[in-house]
Amino acid sequence: MIKHILVSVDGSENSDTALTFGIYLAKKLNATLHIQHVIDVVFLENPFLHDLSGAMGFEPFMDFSGKLSDSLRQRGTQILADAGAVCKKAGIECKQYLDTGIVTKEICEREKLVDLVVIGQKGVNSQFDRKILGSTTEGLTRRLTKPLLISPGRFQEFNRVLLAYDDSNGSKKAMEFTVGFCKDMNLPLSVVTVNKDESVSLTILNSVKSYIEPYGIVFDTQKKSGNAENVLKSMMDNDPYDLLIMGAHGHSRIVELVLGSTAEYVIRNMNKPVIVTKG
Repeated sequence: MIKHILVSVDGSENSDTALTFGIYLAKKLNATLHIQHVIDVVFLENPFLHDLSGAMGFEPFMDFSGKLSDSLRQRGTQILADAGAVCKKAGIECKQYLDTGIVTKEICEREKLVDLVVIGQKGVNSQFDRKILGSTTEGLTRRLTKPLLISPGRFQEFNRVLLAYDDSNGSKKAMEFTVGFCKDMNLPLSVVTVNKDESVSLTILNSVKSYIEPYGIVFDTQKKSGNAENVLKSMMDNDPYDLLIMGAHGHSRIVELVLGSTAEYVIRNMNKPVIVTKG
C-alpha cells in the first residue's frame, strides 16, 4: 500500500514530469506527497570551480563557495516554491524539503519514511549528453530499498501494467508490489517471462497464476523467448502498456542491475515509466 510518495525535483523538464506522475499517483492512492530538492555538495566542493574563481581574479576567491551556496539555495527554494504551486493548483497538499549533501545519499535518507520514490529518467544536465542515463537515477536504482519510479519526459496515465518476471527473489518481491499496486489503482496486469525453455516458462507462469488469482485483479500471463532487452522494449513500445515493473538483483539477465544488464538497458532506453523494486 502506497501512502507516502517522494518526488525529487531539480528544475529540469524530466523533473517536472516526475512531479506530474507524483501528483497523479497521490490523487489516485490518496497518498501524501513529499517533494525534495537537494543542493549538491559535490558541485560546491568541485576544485574546478575554485580554480575558475581564481582565474577570474576573485581575491582569495571572495568566498566563492559561500556565494555559490547562497545562489544554489535560492534556486532550490524557488524550485520547491514552483513545485508547491503546481501541487496547489492540482488540489494536492505537499511537504517540502531543501537538503544539502550528496544527492543520492540525501534521497536515500528521505526514502526511509515513504513507500515510493519518483525521479526523472535524466536530470538537469541531460542536455549535455542525451545518451547517458542520469547519474543520480543510476545511483538510486542501485541504492534505494523502496520502489523507484523512473519517469520519462512525457506524462501519460496508467491503463495497463507489464511485470517482467523470472521467478527470482527480486521478481517475487516485484510481483508482491505489483499486485498491490494494480489492486489499489484498479489496473489490469500482464506478466511476462522470457525464457528459451518453454516448459520452464509454463512452470513459472503457473506459479504466477496461483499467486495472483486470489487478489481478484484482471491479469494475463505471457511467455516469450529471445533477447530480454529487445522483448521488453518491443512490448512497451508496441503493445498497450503504460508502465513496466521489474525487480532488481535477480538471477537472470531480466533483473540483474549491473552495468550493461537488461534492467539498465530498459531504464536507459524506455520511453515509458519504469518501476524498479528491490529484492
